Amino acid sequence: MFKLFKYWKESLLGSLFCVLSICGFAQEKKWHNILQENALEGRVSAIKAEDGYARLPLSLKNEVREPVWNLGQDAAGVYVDFKTNASSIVVKYKVNGGLNMPHMPSTGVSGLDLYAKSSNSNQWNWITGNYSFKDTISYTFQNYVTEPNSTYRLYLPLYNSVEWMELGIGENDQLEFLHQKTKPIIVYGTSIAQGACASRPGLGWTNWMGRNFDEEVVNLAFSGNGRLEQPILDLIKKEDASVFILDCVPNLGITAERTEEKLIGLIVNAVKTIRSEHPITPIVIAAHSSSQVPGVLNKKNTDGYNLSSAIAEKTVKELQNNGDKNLYWLTSKEIGLDNSSTVDYAHPNDLGMEKIAAAYTRLLQKIIK
Repeated sequence: MFKLFKYWKESLLGSLFCVLSICGFAQEKKWHNILQENALEGRVSAIKAEDGYARLPLSLKNEVREPVWNLGQDAAGVYVDFKTNASSIVVKYKVNGGLNMPHMPSTGVSGLDLYAKSSNSNQWNWITGNYSFKDTISYTFQNYVTEPNSTYRLYLPLYNSVEWMELGIGENDQLEFLHQKTKPIIVYGTSIAQGACASRPGLGWTNWMGRNFDEEVVNLAFSGNGRLEQPILDLIKKEDASVFILDCVPNLGITAERTEEKLIGLIVNAVKTIRSEHPITPIVIAAHSSSQVPGVLNKKNTDGYNLSSAIAEKTVKELQNNGDKNLYWLTSKEIGLDNSSTVDYAHPNDLGMEKIAAAYTRLLQKIIK
């Protein structure tokens, strides 16, 4: 009986010690409020502190359709750059929507992603984290080896809005948030550009592509609602961008309401709107990434993707022939998806995201001055 009591006593003390150690670890963290410290990158210049973690400014709430506004609260493409000497980084935060979707995991919809690169390299390397998806989500990054003076990049969730977020490091560690002073790459697109269906945020194609450039990348993609609408065009034309990417064809299929003539008109108006403020800044318009994909037998989908892409390509070439020498067309062949590149023949998996990012990288490296 005495031995049993002694065993339980020692177990209880051991458990208590572990709890106190964990609490002590939490108490030893120095927490930084990412929003209050103005650390967020990847958003248009019109964003203000009161806009929270959103991608659209409050001034647009009554100007855009409700689905666009709601999707604009998602943090797709938003990121934080910083330097630190910390050997352990903890991020805790709360999101406002569902953690996942049937075709996309929690790590992509609601998760984070951390990368780092040394000061003498352009290579971004990944740091995996231990995560917990509860009411408060947490990621712990530790046991990593980085060079002194490395730059870290933390990507926020692709398909969820963030209510609050804090980044914790040791009490004696240092942290400096960084900001890119470059002309941004502006992306206006659909669910594909928003990040569906990457398994984690760093693999969304706009984020993946962004690691190949010094320019900040601004993601204005809205799932099912990238339709070249005037309020968004008026927002992006105010940006002093290095290039404008209009990847909206996947949401511009031909229907009874959206005729071929209307699609042509949308494209012409989008280019005209941007050109009113930026007469020579490069504009890229892309085909549906899943048009003309070999080895897929769903004829109705294929025909629809091919039709809208063909109309868009013809329109772009006419604008080019009329004198716009800084307007570019990205073909689906250049993107190069195959029948292993998507989740559902529209939304890329990680392999498809890599192909799209690579295609844009090749083109932008030629046209960004």
